[in-house]
This record gives sequence, structure tokens and C-alpha cells, in this order.
Amino acid sequence: MSTFPLDIDAPRTAAASLAADAQMVGRIRLLLALSALLAAVVGQPGQHPSNALVLTLLSCYVAACAIECAGAQFELPFALGRGPHRFDVAAFLAIFAATGGVDIVPFIFLFFAILVASTRWGRDEGMRVMLVALIICCVGAIAAAPDALAQIVSAAAVWLILGYGIASLGERNIQAMRRLNLLRELNTASNPRFGIDRAMTAAMESTRAFFLAERCVVLLEEPETGKYYLRSVRQHGPLASSADMADPQLGHALLLQPVAHVLLHRAPWWHRLALTGLSLSHAGGTGRWRAQERGQYQDLADLLDASSFISAPLVIGRRIGRIYVTTRQRPFGRGDALFLAQIAAHGLRTIDRIDLLDRIASEAASVERNKLALDLHDSAVQPYVGLKLGLAALYQKAQAGAANPLIDDLKKLLTVADDAIGQLRHYARDVHRARGAQVPICLAALKRQSEQLLAFYGIDISIHMEGRIAFGDRLTAEVLQIVREALSNIRRHTAAKRGAVSLSCGDELLRIEINNENGGQQPARFVPRSISARAAALGGSASVRQGATATIVCVEIPI
Repeated sequence: MSTFPLDIDAPRTAAASLAADAQMVGRIRLLLALSALLAAVVGQPGQHPSNALVLTLLSCYVAACAIECAGAQFELPFALGRGPHRFDVAAFLAIFAATGGVDIVPFIFLFFAILVASTRWGRDEGMRVMLVALIICCVGAIAAAPDALAQIVSAAAVWLILGYGIASLGERNIQAMRRLNLLRELNTASNPRFGIDRAMTAAMESTRAFFLAERCVVLLEEPETGKYYLRSVRQHGPLASSADMADPQLGHALLLQPVAHVLLHRAPWWHRLALTGLSLSHAGGTGRWRAQERGQYQDLADLLDASSFISAPLVIGRRIGRIYVTTRQRPFGRGDALFLAQIAAHGLRTIDRIDLLDRIASEAASVERNKLALDLHDSAVQPYVGLKLGLAALYQKAQAGAANPLIDDLKKLLTVADDAIGQLRHYARDVHRARGAQVPICLAALKRQSEQLLAFYGIDISIHMEGRIAFGDRLTAEVLQIVREALSNIRRHTAAKRGAVSLSCGDELLRIEINNENGGQQPARFVPRSISARAAALGGSASVRQGATATIVCVEIPI
């Protein structure tokens, strides 16, 4: 069982949403209250004042339960929070006092409140409800019957044990739901368009957040070369964390043997609030936990700057290594380590598939780039070179004769031909360039196109980038094409002489804005069909808005 507090604000499935839970609990609470009222009416005849008080309290409680049930059906805030089960505790205390503690009915409300609190808010809330009710009841009982102290204490111990058991079962239910949620998220959230770095970083961040840890570390070894690659994710870190080559000594230390075992280490209780220090390994399957030499594990914890860590074997593509989750605030348990092994074995399979697809696509793209570079040289560069030679011959012939009015025009054509040949050769080199430098290529390509628009058409386009723009080859190509089409539209369909391109990347959204001056005149409404189609294919959208002096095309792509 997990030893760290639950994050009750973690996303939950629609079937087990807070509103659905509240509606079900509200109906059960109302039925219990009606049953208790019916039992009181049938089982307590007569006009004794205590009977009348109990019936009055139960009637008020039934009315309150009906209001809460209706509020849950309409998803009103007061019915979705912690108020209802705390009101159950207040009702228990009132009825307990009215009956003198001799009736079992109030205890049904108490244990129902503990069950609701723990299954919806975790063990801490369930125990909080239990302790408040227990302390008040014990104080009242001792004040009323000081001679029965031993019986009161023994009864309180039974209550406490039973309440703790109910609260622990409730927490296990929440924990199981969160684990299923995480595995589903890891298998569906990754998008191959953003490349292996972003997909792996997102998976590591989800794992770190689930365990409420400070850090998640992945070390992988390349069997063919013996090189180690390290990737580390912290809270509020970058969206894409690249795998850096690690020192062999560091890699050997982190790749703790046996590689196939699940590891658990936590510091002794005098360092952290754990009962005992542990250094264990598990072979998986139906094996048992085995104690390991604590000094080696403590050295590794010091290396990771942690008091407690869990680790599991990890295989991504051809690389073999380990995933670590570390913390300095709270100890991990055996269940945490075994679940991390499930994450590594099943939850990260999507990353393995993305890595395979990325390598296949990159190798195919490399072959295609080489072919395209050769085709560019043969079919585009060489004809331009021939055209340039012809123009040079004409230019020399024109210079040899008398004053010729075509000399200046021929000189301009020679300059244009030289520029075109240089651009084609530069483009061929970019096409032939290896993968891995997406952002410089993206920025350089946009600046180069803006320079061309300024030189040939007198359109001044400024380029702005905000945030860390880092994604895979395929998405980079799509972004470049969207911007190129937008700039081409400015040149062909407007009389604008100034414009701007802005790219910003947040935690969940890539935003591209292309604007051009409109001279204060509102153009007819339009939708850039090609840009909209490309954005929709990427799961995003494109929109156009008119400002006072500019027309703005905005493309948003979820990442």
C-alpha cells in the first residue's frame, strides 16, 4: 500500500467523477436516513421526551439528506464538497447524545460518513472524521460515567481500528482508480508528431506527478556502443527534455545490478519519517522482496540527492536501462515500486512504438533527403547555371559593342540568377542536413523567406519566437509550410508592405500568428482553406480576425 498522501485533485474517469459519486452517495444517505426514521417510529412507541427528541432530530436529518440529494442531482457546489459527510458526523453526535449512547443507529451514520470521506477524499479525511467523532463521544461518555473508563477506552479502541480499516480500504479504491488513469494516460497521450523527446518527457512528468516526487530519471544504455544516455525531469521543467550522453562511471552507478530487478530504498526513520530504513530488490512475478546491502543503495540515493527512491527496469527500442523516481519529502512503499515496474513494462510501450516509428521515419526521410538533394542539383541548379552562363555571354557581347541600353538589365538578371543559384544550393544543403536541429532550421528558414520577400517584393516581414520551440521533424515541416502559405497569401492577395510572424509555445498549445497591414480598410471576410485544412489535420484550428490596422491569421495546434 502506498505510504504517501493522495493527490485527490488528480484527474478521474468520467464514470467515477465527483458529481456521479455525490449523486450515488446522496441517494444512499437519504435511504439510510429514512430507514433510521422508520425504525425509530416503529421501535420507540410512546411519548417519552427522549423519543420525541430523537424523532425530531431524525426528521430534520431526513430533510437535510433530501436537500443534499437534490443538490447532487443538479451538481450544486455544497453537495459536491466535504460538507455532507461532515454533516453526517454532526448528526451522529446529536443523535448519540439524545439516545444516551445506547442505540446502534447513530453508529451507522458515523461509519457511513467515514466510508464516504475515505472513498472520495482519502484515508486522511476518513481518519479526521473518525477522530473528531471519537474524541467528542469519549469526552462526553467519561464526563457522564467516570467509573466506566476502562469500558469506554476499550470501545474507543474498537471504533478506531474499525474506522482505520474502512479509511484504508477507501484510499486503496482511490489509488487503484488513479493507477488505471495513469496507465490509460500514458498509452493515449503521446503524439508521434512531436517526437520521442516530447513524448518521453510527458510520460516521465506524468509518472513524477503521480508519485508526488521531486524528480524522475531515465538512464538507457546503447548495447552496440556501450554509451549511456540520461534524461531527467523535474517539476515545472521544459516540455521536451533531450537525452544527454552520461559519463560511463555515472551510467554504471545508476544501472544498478541486477538490471531486471525492481528496487526500493528509503532512509532510516531518524532521517525521514519512515518507520525503518529499507534497501530491497524484487525479481518480479511471484518472487519475494530480498534485502540488499544498504551502503550501496544509500550511495545511490546520495548521488540522486534523495532520501527515498524506487527504480524499475526499462527497455526503449534497442536501449536497456532503468527509470528512477526520487523524493526527499516522503518514503516510498513496496506497492509504489511494483507499480513503477508496471508503468515501465506496460505504460511506456507507446514510447517504444514512437521510438521505432521515429527511427523508421527518420531513416526513410534521410534517404528521401539525399535523393531530393541530388534531384535539386540535377534538375534545378544545373539549368540555372546554364542560364547564368548564357546571360554572362550576352552581357559580355553587349559590352563589346557600342553603348547598349540592355547592359543594365542584363546585369540585374545576372544578379538574380546568382541569388537563385545560391538559394537553391543552400536549400539542397538544408535538405541533405541530418535531423536533430529542428529549431535553428525553422528559424533560419523563416528568416530566409522574409529576406526574399523584402528583396524581391519590398514586403518587410518580422519574425518573433516566444518560449522554447522544440518538436519533431514532421511537425516542424508542417509549421514551416503553414507560415510559407500565409506569407505567400500576403504577397499574392494583399497590397501590404509590412507584416509579422509570431510563434509561441506554451504548456499545451503552439500558437502561430501571421499579420499584415490593411491600411485601415476592412477586407472581405475570408477563410484560408489550405491553412485551415493543415491545422485541422494536426488537431488544431485556424481563424482570422480583423484589427484596426491589420489582418491577423491565427493557427493553434495542441501539443
